[in-house]
Amino acid sequence: MTEVIQEQAPQEEAVQQDVIQETAPERVRPTTLEEYASGDESDLNVVLGWLGPAIDPETGGLAGPLPDTYIVAESNGWPKPEGEPVAAAINEVLLEDLWKRPGLLGAVFAVSEQNWHSGRALSIWTDEEALNGFLSSEGHRDAVRRMRDIAFEWEGIRWVSTSRELPTFDEVRVRLAAQRAARREAAREQEAAA
Repeated sequence: MTEVIQEQAPQEEAVQQDVIQETAPERVRPTTLEEYASGDESDLNVVLGWLGPAIDPETGGLAGPLPDTYIVAESNGWPKPEGEPVAAAINEVLLEDLWKRPGLLGAVFAVSEQNWHSGRALSIWTDEEALNGFLSSEGHRDAVRRMRDIAFEWEGIRWVSTSRELPTFDEVRVRLAAQRAARREAAREQEAAA
């Protein structure tokens, strides 16, 4: 009797899921950066944990103290469904270059399938010169050009940090929200002055 119940349980679960899918309202794809950014990333999953010269490979934590000051940079975006394979290929090339870059201290990567497959890359660098060396590399410039065609939106932020701890995606979200609010306010002021 137990075997029969176990065999029926997956079928009942499948029927329940079908009912849920039929009654769930269809999500409307965002059209602006603000709409994407306000999406639900509660399923944000680290797909490549902290790695790099400042990171202990055994623990994924710091191998030693960070410099007194360093640069934190984060970029995130929402690839178009048809662009996901191309984005993956671009990321593979970028990662190969990233790990060789002088001045890289570490990087971590995450994806939220729930938020339109948003991807996040968070990195720490010894200084602006090191970060700019990576950003101005031919591989990165080519990636930026190609991402315009395969992503709905993309944004980034950087700041100087003195924290003794690794930055977090939660910290990034707060800083990006402040950056977007500042842009909106600047646009309102510009409109009012016109």
